[in-house]
Amino acid sequence: MTPAKSYKVEELAEITDSEIKGDNDLKITNARGIEESGGGSVTFADQKEYLELALKSEAAVIVSSQQICKELDSNLKEKKTFLLTDNPRRVYAQIADLLTPRPYESGEISDKSVLADTVKLAENISIHPGVVIAENVEIGKNTVLAPGVIIGPDVKIGANCLLHPGVIIERETIIQDEVIIQSGAVIGSDGFGFATDENGHHKIPQQGNVIIESEVEIGANVTIDRGASGPTVIRQGSKLDNLIQIGHNVEIGEESLLVAHSAVAGSTKLGRRVTLGGQAGVVGHIKLADNTTAAARAMVTSPTNEGDFISGAPAQIHREALKEQAYLRRLPKYIDKIKKLEKRLAELENK
Repeated sequence: MTPAKSYKVEELAEITDSEIKGDNDLKITNARGIEESGGGSVTFADQKEYLELALKSEAAVIVSSQQICKELDSNLKEKKTFLLTDNPRRVYAQIADLLTPRPYESGEISDKSVLADTVKLAENISIHPGVVIAENVEIGKNTVLAPGVIIGPDVKIGANCLLHPGVIIERETIIQDEVIIQSGAVIGSDGFGFATDENGHHKIPQQGNVIIESEVEIGANVTIDRGASGPTVIRQGSKLDNLIQIGHNVEIGEESLLVAHSAVAGSTKLGRRVTLGGQAGVVGHIKLADNTTAAARAMVTSPTNEGDFISGAPAQIHREALKEQAYLRRLPKYIDKIKKLEKRLAELENK
């Protein structure tokens, strides 16, 4: 693991474009939550109640906003050094990334790894015991392969990538720069493609590949199927939570967010900044427009328009789904009223 770094407050302010209130030369060695903070810590507070707690903590520096700080007693604020910004959470994330050692980074190639003779490695690559790399693989500088990673033939991996233990990258996959893949993910397995007749289910060869663009993060035990013909694509900046299934020839648009247990069936296209809530499912061969949000457990069966917020099964515009739920909750009362009306009508007809 890379040794922890330290930064002066003025350096952090310059990197994050923040305003300093307090000691410019204070040295910061770690980023922590409010309760875990110590003497060399930076923490953050994006709400007034959190700032009140942060002021009582041991943190040396608090990332917050000018507006939140205005609401507190100036005497309390003088006890701390502040980095002020319009987006405290984002700035804290930047600083935490700078201060957190990169896991598994050693700059060495273990003699307990197995590399084909045709593998091409750039400088400062970390390869741990149990790693297996097949023929014609290319790996960019500063990339880290943790124990047990398996790389199939003809794979290309860019610079500054991090593959956690047990990741499997199947043949012909292309991974660009600064990609993080968590443990147990399988990238490039065969898509679920079969031709069915009276004699059974006949496998259709999956001849495509997977392309993962830069700055993507893929969670633990995610599976991304290779294309049947042509690629399955995860576009730049998208983040996939744990236990997600991506079918063959799916395209996930730039900066999309997919929450745990969601799944996308084959040949479906997600636009830019699409969000799928936990356990949301999307059927195959449809397109979700930019900025679509599907709530948890939504079952998406039809295309969307830009900015739609949908929920339910089948999914529809969220406010309409809420109306339906409200009506369904009142259904027992409606049934009781109908029975009473039927009884009264029968009495009137018998007179």
